[in-house]
Amino acid sequence: MTQRGYTVIILSRQSLPQMPGVSTVRCDLTDMDSVRQAAADILGQAPQIDILVHCAGIITPQPVGQLDSVTVASQIAVDLSAPIELTNALLPAMGAGGHIVFVNSMAAVFPLAGSSVYTAAKFGLRGFARALEQELRPRRIRVSSIYPASVNTPMLKREMETGGSMYNFIDPPLEPEVIARRILKCCESASRETFSSVFDKLFTHACLLSMPLLNLSLPIMKMLARRGYRAHQRRDSSRS
Repeated sequence: MTQRGYTVIILSRQSLPQMPGVSTVRCDLTDMDSVRQAAADILGQAPQIDILVHCAGIITPQPVGQLDSVTVASQIAVDLSAPIELTNALLPAMGAGGHIVFVNSMAAVFPLAGSSVYTAAKFGLRGFARALEQELRPRRIRVSSIYPASVNTPMLKREMETGGSMYNFIDPPLEPEVIARRILKCCESASRETFSSVFDKLFTHACLLSMPLLNLSLPIMKMLARRGYRAHQRRDSSRS
């Protein structure tokens, strides 16, 4: 983004190394007071905002019946409440031609057993983005959502260590640089929902419409996912 002339402001819980054209605002996305203060700090630095990208996320797999309130609250806060609060606080600084991009998840269109809270938050984020797009269209502010498959990050590793979904490995996890390029491309496009492939978009929406199709597909998906997970582990072992 800096190479294209943008000044970039990043929200982070910790200090980051200094980079030209990039500043950091401290923020804990589980704390709405911290989120609102961060929004005020951003506006102090940038009274006009051209692009707002929401890309933070947290997932803690737990079966219903064994959920704890702290884990539920943190996931809802980071994955749903914080993007809503930030958008609400920063929107007055956006004018015509602005663009809000939500980096969502395939969990927003495909239910993940064992990660029901994460699924609920991501479904909610999709609904918010879609409603927001309709609301801001008269103001010519664009709203887009990206639905990547799994991404090869420490978050994915932690998720799998705590019982995460094997569906993450139906296809090989994407590298963060690939998602970054897709975000940049999305920022320069019209309002849209972007999936990793046409098949992902059509299949997940078909499963949303048809519970029997979803149930029939799960055994095949699990078989492909286990095979993909074993391949991922072999790749990781060869790099070690």
